Amino acid sequence: MKDKPEVILVDVGNSAIKTTEVVNQTFQQMRTWKEDLSVVLEAYRDYPLVISSVREKGLELDSDRVLFLTHETNLPIQLEYETPETLGADRIAAAAGAHYLFPSEHNLIVDLGTCMTIDLITKEGVFKGGVISPGLKMRMKAMAEYTDQLPDISAEWESISSEVIGKTTIQCLYSGSFCCILHEINCVLKTLEKDFTSLNMIITGGDAHYFESSLKAHIFAGSKIVQEGLYRIWKHQS
Repeated sequence: MKDKPEVILVDVGNSAIKTTEVVNQTFQQMRTWKEDLSVVLEAYRDYPLVISSVREKGLELDSDRVLFLTHETNLPIQLEYETPETLGADRIAAAAGAHYLFPSEHNLIVDLGTCMTIDLITKEGVFKGGVISPGLKMRMKAMAEYTDQLPDISAEWESISSEVIGKTTIQCLYSGSFCCILHEINCVLKTLEKDFTSLNMIITGGDAHYFESSLKAHIFAGSKIVQEGLYRIWKHQS
């Protein structure tokens, strides 16, 4: 007989919802949903859930069964952020997950999704803040949308070969999108290393695998870092 999940982890992103069942303290049955959150809530109506969402705000949910993560949630980390009410729940969860996995290190979390976020959490468990900038495809689409003659390369960029200095317009667009993300990350890393030694980099998000081999740092590929954080936050409530 299959063991029942102790909790369902729900990560509501900009483009999809991801759920993970936690069975015997292990992550199982990971699933991606294109439907809205109400469908997910109905599908798991008999289980406790912890939800991180970049979409819904201020939902009224069954508090005995559903933990909706916000800056006011009882957290295993400290938020040193001047506007915590504006801080994305996914960033909070990722920081909690990073601190749990690497408690003796300062952690730099690079999330390469629709937007790119780079966040710092110290080994003392203090979330210091971070950087938000356009993600890979957002950069490509924005340059096409806000100009008359530049093409949108977001559907073909993987076939474009280019150095930092492009020799065609599409190569220049590639460099301005892909290569400059690398430079941004390396610049933030180099700047922070002056004050935070043994800085550990965790890279996650849908586009993370494109950048792992090109970054000048020791990298932990944290595809489940948000899920890890959600689970640890849920456990912290008891």
